[in-house]
Amino acid sequence: MTPSTRAPAPCSVLLAGRGARPIESHRPNGSTALEFPRIDLSPLRRRVEVSVLVRDPRHRVLLVQPAFRDDMLLPSGGVHPGESVAAAAARLLVESLHIHRPITTVRACDQAGHNFDTGAVEVLTVVVDGGVMTSAEASALSLPVGTEQLTALDWAPLDQLDRYVLPFTEQRIRAAHTAARLLVRLPWPYLGEDVEELVAA
Repeated sequence: MTPSTRAPAPCSVLLAGRGARPIESHRPNGSTALEFPRIDLSPLRRRVEVSVLVRDPRHRVLLVQPAFRDDMLLPSGGVHPGESVAAAAARLLVESLHIHRPITTVRACDQAGHNFDTGAVEVLTVVVDGGVMTSAEASALSLPVGTEQLTALDWAPLDQLDRYVLPFTEQRIRAAHTAARLLVRLPWPYLGEDVEELVAA
């Protein structure tokens, strides 16, 4: 097979139309042509993350600040291979804040595509509902002693979210909070079984 007719690598994607810049290709006959590069997506570079929406009786939202960021987020983390979203959410709350919350309902999903300029991978973030803490629980909550993962914890009023989070994070939180207020539950079965049934088992 000649170079001009060589098939692309398996799972490769032509970057034309995705903001990629064409490159100048020199052909054996001495001519040049502009071609869009291909990127090998084998294995696919994407990950699934879960964020937990926890509220208090005053409708404030629990936010944390990871040590590697200047802004705040919902308690969040990656979903391990083979792990359900609900199990991942429960695990990260225990690991990062030492709290146990029932995780049964998906309130929103947010997708961030692969950034071909920075190399950032594609991320699907699933926002689950961690319920409403009592006033006493919310007041007593603090960062675990000796934690290195987080540097701050706060309860943010909805009308002040922009003081704590980035714009896209604010929209994500508002969408999930509205869904929780309206009791909108997104079906998110695991192997066809309802998450509530799996958690209750």
